[in-house]
Amino acid sequence: MIVRMNPTPPNGNRRIAPPARAALLLVGAALLAGCGSTQVSGAGGGAPGPVGATGGRTSAKATAPNTPSSAALPTPTPVPAPTCSPEGVSLAAEEANAAMGLRVMAIRLTNCGAAPYTLNGRPGVRVLDADRAPLDIAVQKGSAGIATLEGFDAAPTAVTLRPGEYAAFQLVWRNTVTSGTKGADNGRFLEIAPLPGRPAVVVPAYLDLGTTGRLGISAWAEATAAARPGNDRPGASPAR
Repeated sequence: MIVRMNPTPPNGNRRIAPPARAALLLVGAALLAGCGSTQVSGAGGGAPGPVGATGGRTSAKATAPNTPSSAALPTPTPVPAPTCSPEGVSLAAEEANAAMGLRVMAIRLTNCGAAPYTLNGRPGVRVLDADRAPLDIAVQKGSAGIATLEGFDAAPTAVTLRPGEYAAFQLVWRNTVTSGTKGADNGRFLEIAPLPGRPAVVVPAYLDLGTTGRLGISAWAEATAAARPGNDRPGASPAR
């Protein structure tokens, strides 16, 4: 009698030889490693950043879009405030009014001291360039034929200012250029002595004098309507 040997064990499981089993275990381990995700830590071992559109990870410290930068903000240019001189006065130039090449500018003097301050006459004025060197400008009393201006040629009168009060005088010039060989004069400062012989104060002021070489000055007056901004234009009448 021939007895057939069943290669399958009684429990129905096929036995696998030890070398084949080891190979299958290695393949399974490789498959499991490929299915896992690789964690990339940030600098210093921190948590990984979010995944970008291209698959790379972005830094957690990246600058957000549209964030304002303080470096991009312009630095404002400081405007020096008038200082009180040892005599107890401060001077400042008002903005010039212009009409068809004619310029009129008011200069205000404020009594910033503790005692009354008296003015009587016309100030001493020199025009300086950007380096504070004097320009060759003839400073003349009154309008000096530059223009006919209401009240500009009034005779000087005494003005006494109590602390905190102010007075003003005016300048007039034209910015006409009549010479093809001489450069235009541009003043950047005024050296002003409230009265001849008194200490002078340097005041920032822009004067586009052209090639005329002339500047007219009025006498000191109380800072009434005629010296307020907007009323010192050529031909303007004092406000009532």
